[in-house]
Amino acid sequence: MSFYNRNKKKTQEVKLNKNLAISKLIELSADQPEYRAVFYQRLLNDKIFLLVENNYKPSSAFVQGIDPNIPILTFDNKIIPIFSEKDRIFDSGAITQEVEYMEVNGRQFLELSLGSALIVNPFSNFYKELVPNEVAEMLNGSIFTPNKSPVINVKMNAVIGKPSIEPVELIQELKDNFKDNQLISSAHIAWTSSEEQFIEPHYIIAVESQEGSGEFKHIAQVVSNIAQNHLQEDQIIDIIKLEFGGNFSDYFFNQSTPFYQK
Repeated sequence: MSFYNRNKKKTQEVKLNKNLAISKLIELSADQPEYRAVFYQRLLNDKIFLLVENNYKPSSAFVQGIDPNIPILTFDNKIIPIFSEKDRIFDSGAITQEVEYMEVNGRQFLELSLGSALIVNPFSNFYKELVPNEVAEMLNGSIFTPNKSPVINVKMNAVIGKPSIEPVELIQELKDNFKDNQLISSAHIAWTSSEEQFIEPHYIIAVESQEGSGEFKHIAQVVSNIAQNHLQEDQIIDIIKLEFGGNFSDYFFNQSTPFYQK
């Protein structure tokens, strides 16, 4: 389950225990938003576990860092599973055979994998999805001032379609900006809602770019900054890189008409 709940109001002061396991922080964050910043900070600072191909041995040249060629195991949808504790790998009996895993520094891995979608403890009762822009905000620190950013994580069980009311001024400013970026091929806007009651329906902007996933964070930040000037305080928006096999790619490629195209 995701732990976003923008409508839940704080009813009492909570004394935060910052030494809890990350898996427990995910669970607490569902009902106590105060723990979200603790979760993000701990994920940056703590060690995490990755699934890797059998017989992989890290190079000694990367003792102080991370081998950029790690043969990391991913899900079929390219989302990378990461685990806060090694025991979480075997939750729910999803993995019944021996697997290879390695322990890495959280921040170093997030920097290495920037541009990829991640999921923390995917086999546990409480898990957390991390979209690329969310990870970028963790690394640059802006995630710790969430009121300044309208970007949130979209649940994978969301539904999507054409917005009944298009934000005309926002679209026009984005079109004007994209004209100066030779790497942007097209851009779409849609309206999405989730089965999770605490995630309000909102706009989602998908940008098709020739930039690699790692560099896409710059485009996402530009779009985020422009969007803030056109959204009301309680409105949110999601920004994704449009690519085959990505979130909602079938909808955007097959059913949506781009509002911008080079």
